[in-house]
Amino acid sequence: MKLIQSRARRAIARIATVMGLAALSACASPPARFYTLGTDSEPTRANVTVSPAFRIDMRPVKVPVSVARSQFVVHVDAARVRILENERWASPLADEIRNALLAAATRQAGGPDTDQSGHAEDARTYQVSVDVQRFESWPGSHALLDVTWSVRKSNDSRTLTCRSIVSQPVSAGYDALVNGHRVAVRRIGTQIGEVVREFSAAPFESAVAPARIPASTRSSALLCPALAG
Repeated sequence: MKLIQSRARRAIARIATVMGLAALSACASPPARFYTLGTDSEPTRANVTVSPAFRIDMRPVKVPVSVARSQFVVHVDAARVRILENERWASPLADEIRNALLAAATRQAGGPDTDQSGHAEDARTYQVSVDVQRFESWPGSHALLDVTWSVRKSNDSRTLTCRSIVSQPVSAGYDALVNGHRVAVRRIGTQIGEVVREFSAAPFESAVAPARIPASTRSSALLCPALAG
């Protein structure tokens, strides 16, 4: 009798252990997925060089407090957003945007590698300031990027300030959403690079093609370039 009771207790203990492990497995959070806005795979601007050598000094990017976090913030409707714990940026969003903008701007301007150009004695520095007004993620709809940015040549008080708004259609899925933001950032970075290239290649009085976006200038004939497709 005692043997039967002992076996029964062991069987119950095993069942309880299995059920406990199953419960813990069910409660475990799925692994987080990390994304980046890096654009290293994008095509480069071929056979373009600028003289004299220059360096783009991209200042720290400002982003809205509502999206200044590692988790994705996606829009449900005009009044509601969701914070996705398992969809995250690989680095702070401001850094992701800055690095992607700098890469795209340098490619468009035709400048040398930024690390190498910073050591050139005759390098001209172009300071770029970026203030992100809106960074909106609408899964299955579009990725929206609204940015005010300015370019100033070193030792020159004159500044060209522009505003770029890109609404990039996206398909369903977070990979598609990130790619939409990547395209939007690249388009704006290309604009910035175009301004730097004009600064470098021509006298300050030269003009860029008229902008199709709001722009303001201060003591400058340069205009904000149109967004490229």
